[in-house]
Amino acid sequence: MNDTSAGFRDWSCYTATPADSLALFEAARGCPVAHSDAHDGFTLLLDYKAVRKAMADHRRFSSEPQVLRPMLPRKAIPALEMDPPRHGAWRAIFSQALPPGTDVRMEPFVRADIRRHLARLAPSGGCDIVAELCEPVPAETICHLVGVDEEMVPAIRRAAIEMFAAQGDPELFGHRQAAFGALTVTEVHERAARPRDDFLTTLVGLEVEGRVLDDEDFVVLFAAFLGAGHHSTTSAMASLVWAVFSDPALRDRIAADRSLIAQAVEETLRLYPPFYGFFRRTVCPVEVNGVDIPSGHDVYMGWAAANRDPAQFEAPDRFDIDRASTRHMAFGFGIHSCPGAALARMELKVLLEELLDTLPDLSIGEPVPPFAFGGGDYCYLPALDVRFTPKTIED
Repeated sequence: MNDTSAGFRDWSCYTATPADSLALFEAARGCPVAHSDAHDGFTLLLDYKAVRKAMADHRRFSSEPQVLRPMLPRKAIPALEMDPPRHGAWRAIFSQALPPGTDVRMEPFVRADIRRHLARLAPSGGCDIVAELCEPVPAETICHLVGVDEEMVPAIRRAAIEMFAAQGDPELFGHRQAAFGALTVTEVHERAARPRDDFLTTLVGLEVEGRVLDDEDFVVLFAAFLGAGHHSTTSAMASLVWAVFSDPALRDRIAADRSLIAQAVEETLRLYPPFYGFFRRTVCPVEVNGVDIPSGHDVYMGWAAANRDPAQFEAPDRFDIDRASTRHMAFGFGIHSCPGAALARMELKVLLEELLDTLPDLSIGEPVPPFAFGGGDYCYLPALDVRFTPKTIED
């Protein structure tokens, strides 16, 4: 295979920052593919059409055994790391938890949680909005969704954060997954003893692929819910606050025309996807952009690069509230696209609505820390200080 981009020689999210990665992606525009020797070697797809086509082709680009590198000592994440026919049986579990209309049903809970946090924060005149709002709200949403007791939310949230942060260290990940499992499996066992009208009770005794779910299944299911529904939404919320409120003119324009909120959400997801990409493994020899890729080879689906492809998006590095097309890859594509996309979009919309209503003069403090990688190709803002006029709000 030709190495068309020497700058990627040892690239991975553990050797480069998000900013460095974006610069490499841009430098490689026009190359058919790129290659990295990290994680035993893999090919990177960076242009929009190639990524979209490969994401839609699960027969040649497999999601098994795992979608992140390095490989970790855990079971496959249900549906996400499974191909048909297994994929359909496990995806149905998420469809049960997220039937059509879930975003509408959950919106009052999300709005109430955000208002409760804002009532607590408003008198202070400033805070780290990642820690105080963007971090807790998505976790609370997922716990409302599946039925976790409110008093368990902080402990489960902390255990999940610690587990995801250990993605690059298989041994440490194993220890932290065990700690996460000890908390989450207890919730399911509680439902077995005392059933309720919630999704956790639905999992008790559920059969998939001809067998009853076991404790290991519950752990990876919880990890999937919290990884997709909490971890990534926290990242998107912080990015949305930064993108909108760092530009007072943009902030005021959206405040005056709330129909622009949906576009602000999509531009944020396009420019600042919570995951820069996932891996696939070829199941047969394939050809991409004239380059032959052998069977059994790891291929990185570069979502962040595809989202900034100038052949797809005019002035792709610019946050453009008037952009005509935002068909981005932030939620993946194909049969493995995120089942909670509508829920995440609703959370982002409600967050922006409530901030504009409650703290209309909110601005971004200095310095703004750079985006970082954490726990695989997960990209996030570690902190974001904001300032606003102190006020007292009735919760």
